[in-house]
Amino acid sequence: MERIRIFLMGSLFSLLWASAFIAGKAALEHSDPISLLCARFAAAGGLMLAWVLISGQAHQLRNRALWLDGLVLGILNNALYLGLSFQGLRTVSSEATVLIVSTAPFFTIVFSILSGGPRSLRQLAGMAVGFFGVYTVLSARMQGSDDPQGMVLVLLGTVAFALGTVWYRHRAAQHNPLVLNGVQNFVGAIVLMPFAQRLPEAFIALQHFDYFVAFAHLVLMVSIIDFLIWLALLRRIGTAQASSFHLLNPIFGIFLSALVFSTAVLGTDMLGSLIVIAGLVIVSWSGGMGYFRNQQRASNK
Repeated sequence: MERIRIFLMGSLFSLLWASAFIAGKAALEHSDPISLLCARFAAAGGLMLAWVLISGQAHQLRNRALWLDGLVLGILNNALYLGLSFQGLRTVSSEATVLIVSTAPFFTIVFSILSGGPRSLRQLAGMAVGFFGVYTVLSARMQGSDDPQGMVLVLLGTVAFALGTVWYRHRAAQHNPLVLNGVQNFVGAIVLMPFAQRLPEAFIALQHFDYFVAFAHLVLMVSIIDFLIWLALLRRIGTAQASSFHLLNPIFGIFLSALVFSTAVLGTDMLGSLIVIAGLVIVSWSGGMGYFRNQQRASNK
């Protein structure tokens, strides 16, 4: 039962994560990427920090370590990862963007090993299989209208997110997730503000219904709810297993894009997605089984 709960939790995380780039693509019709992100982070951070104050948890904001970790994660997860990804999203299709972001678990495993984490031949094999699956899809799509430079921006953003994942697991997991998420969103807004040339327009554009829906989804469902799910996964099953759920992103991204933008689903999309799922199984199965065996032993004591 616990295994099923973790899988459903991870699948919901992946679905919402992939939906961020679909909503982002729609929102970019009314705003430039940096202004959109700055407004999004300001709104999400403001809502979470307001809740912290209203719920009587303001004392947690006096923790210097919280602000240090929030500064690092705000730069890596918000300013760099999403800043670069949304810049790339201007010239790269939403489904290709999701596919590139799905490489995050492989970078996470590499950085985790470099920081002293456990090494596993199974994980390395899964990395190879997963990368081949992503390459299968991207090699076909790069011959189309997607801009290679935009893809590089998304890839660099994904590397920054992987670094943020390892930082959280090793340095910041002791903080209250809601408080930390509020701080990192607040930091992300501050860092991007000097580059947001049309920030007022990102709020004025809320009068357009489609932009309002996309913006509200990005703030509430992605920046707040989905990132809290992500932090919970990291605390419960570790970086490698939690990151492996990013491998589901291409499946959700391709079909959400087809649903919203009526984009074509290619045969290579299907084949690459199946290969990526195989990589997911290889990367996560041994670690996941160990996790669930430990849970079972604990419940029997």
